[in-house]
Amino acid sequence: ETIMPNLTIIDIARLANVSTATVSRVIRNPGVVRQATRDRVLAIIEERKYIYNALAGDLSKKRSTLLSVYVPTVESAKLSETIFALQETVQSHGYPVIVNNTSYNPRLERDQLRQARERSLSGVFLIGYMNENLSYIDELINGGIPAIFLWDVLPGTAYSYVGFDNNEATYNMTSYLIGLGHKKIAFVGAMQSKVERVRKRFEGYLRAMDTHGLPVSDDYVKEAQPTLENGFRVMESLLDMEAGKRLPTAVFFASDMLALGAMDACRQRGLAIPERMSVAGFDNIEFSNYIRPSLTTIYVPSREIGQFAGQFLMNVIDNNGEFKPQQLCLETSLILRESCGAPRKS
Repeated sequence: ETIMPNLTIIDIARLANVSTATVSRVIRNPGVVRQATRDRVLAIIEERKYIYNALAGDLSKKRSTLLSVYVPTVESAKLSETIFALQETVQSHGYPVIVNNTSYNPRLERDQLRQARERSLSGVFLIGYMNENLSYIDELINGGIPAIFLWDVLPGTAYSYVGFDNNEATYNMTSYLIGLGHKKIAFVGAMQSKVERVRKRFEGYLRAMDTHGLPVSDDYVKEAQPTLENGFRVMESLLDMEAGKRLPTAVFFASDMLALGAMDACRQRGLAIPERMSVAGFDNIEFSNYIRPSLTTIYVPSREIGQFAGQFLMNVIDNNGEFKPQQLCLETSLILRESCGAPRKS
């Protein structure tokens, strides 16, 4: 069979006996087209090996159909769950997603945000952001590119977000540890000096300690990018305090990856968990339930965050960019397992 060279959307419409607008909807938003029509158009596209010229379509609307998500690390399993759910939601509407890894680097994040404006993207998702770059995000939004913040809540603002209360989540976990009898509790954040949502986790820890009248030593507060190796290294530095009798009895990590690395450091030092050291995490990654002892942590509704955020942005695009801020706070919960217990009587 002869394949027609340089087919256009007009050719496909003629062959399928539909309008060019219908062909466009089949390609970019198939869910709004009746299945019989959609199947007929897709069969012709497949048979004729037609490739839609998205660039030409974008130029005609003076807006790219690309979306972009900004994430501080692609190594996080839970952040990846959010991104996958986000992609599933928006790609069903014909919008591909570019993933940008900012690597906790403010300058790199600024460059990527500038490129979003240069490319006239249809919208952006921000899974965390560097504190110093909020003004750049404002410029993006004021320039007509809708932005949705993920994994955090920003009450009292005009920003759109889908997330949870990071402060409250860590307050609850720290209060749980205090309820077990711990007074010397260390906190290890995943870059709280740079990332706003992690700073809120640190503040939740401080709030719980203050509420119960417990002091916080500077030596008990650490910061590290959320990797297994860093968790191992930070726990080693905390265990080195033992000579001064200041060893914490519990360590709360703002990332399961840090917590799992720390548990290995305890094993290598012969420090039984939870008999000699309680360890808590944050995220509830799948592996946290399979390590022994299993990890006490905080459940984060990562998939739901991606699904709701994707739908929020589709709502904006369907309304030609005109919409009121959409804000959703989802619930977290404590997952109580084997890695935390009452401190040993000295």
